[in-house]
Amino acid sequence: MEITRELRTLAKFTSETMPVLSVYLNTQWRDQHRRERVTTFLERYLRQAQALGPETPEALESLTRDLARLTQWGQQHLHNTGESTSPGVALFACAGADLWVEFPSPLPFEDEFTIADRSMLRQLARLDDDYTNALLVLIDSRTAHVYEVVLGGFLAKVDFASDVPGRHKQGGWAQARYQRHVKEHIARHHKEVAAYVASYVEAHLHTHLLVSGQTDIVVSFRHWLPPSIQSQVVETASLAMHDDRQRILEVAREALQRHERTEELATVERLLNCTAEGGLATVGTQDTLAAVNTGQVHQLILQRDFQGHGGHCLNCGSLSEELPLQCSVCGSEVRAVELGEAMVSGVLQTDGFVELIEPDARLAAYEGVGAFLRYK
Repeated sequence: MEITRELRTLAKFTSETMPVLSVYLNTQWRDQHRRERVTTFLERYLRQAQALGPETPEALESLTRDLARLTQWGQQHLHNTGESTSPGVALFACAGADLWVEFPSPLPFEDEFTIADRSMLRQLARLDDDYTNALLVLIDSRTAHVYEVVLGGFLAKVDFASDVPGRHKQGGWAQARYQRHVKEHIARHHKEVAAYVASYVEAHLHTHLLVSGQTDIVVSFRHWLPPSIQSQVVETASLAMHDDRQRILEVAREALQRHERTEELATVERLLNCTAEGGLATVGTQDTLAAVNTGQVHQLILQRDFQGHGGHCLNCGSLSEELPLQCSVCGSEVRAVELGEAMVSGVLQTDGFVELIEPDARLAAYEGVGAFLRYK
């Protein structure tokens, strides 16, 4: 499922008359106690939602159908004694508009249950931001294992095995010729694996590469990668060919997280420099809100711990830092919102991008938010 496309579709869906449910659950069962906490969380909010009284019979019917379906979903997924199929799940529902979207995630969410006129997308936007495709290549002189890693989990594995000759005891000229023969076999093996990797990366843009093997093997393998693919290698990992999948996955996750943090630091540096030079960028809540309101934002940069409260016009959609009695743009009614969630939704509605980053002291000096702009 293409999360970016689904995010934008959900962001553009609003319902003035029907309630929209957004549910995020951490379904990473470490023990039975954790399962019980999540089950209790969902059941508590379902009971509270059942006590609500929507303004119209149509809205009540839609909410009733959604709560019944969520109750059934919870009984099926939370009460069984088996292992959870994914560490996290996000659900969006509005029966009156025939909306039911379910996102299983290899990364856990924070438990959240919201009923509003639109989907709450901040956590899903973070998942999209972390949606990193990677190939992990474990290679030696005879074999190779290529793992496709998405969202911190495995999608597929491809194995290579080449019939490289073994040791030869004969010496002299025959031995030298034999060694050249062995090297040619190894080179062909590395060339074959490199061709597969290059083909995959060309078909799956923005894929990161992790390579593991002895130093001379890695050098030989990388020799066969095109220069454009070489730039996709983010780290050389330290793994053994016989390591189990859990160990391999842990190393891949750690390497990708280090790379992600390095990219976040570079993004903040670029954002601040661009703003200081008067380029297509802005920082701070007030200026970023203004850019969101006018559809100028190409990419929103938001600290994951950002919290801000303001207003959202029910007519024109304008966001404001304050909660005025009426919208300063069109004079219509204004509703209280959490500005981080509202900015994420606003940017996605105009087909922009969202990057949620770890707290950064440099961006925190500007309230933890900024944006690259399409125009000024």
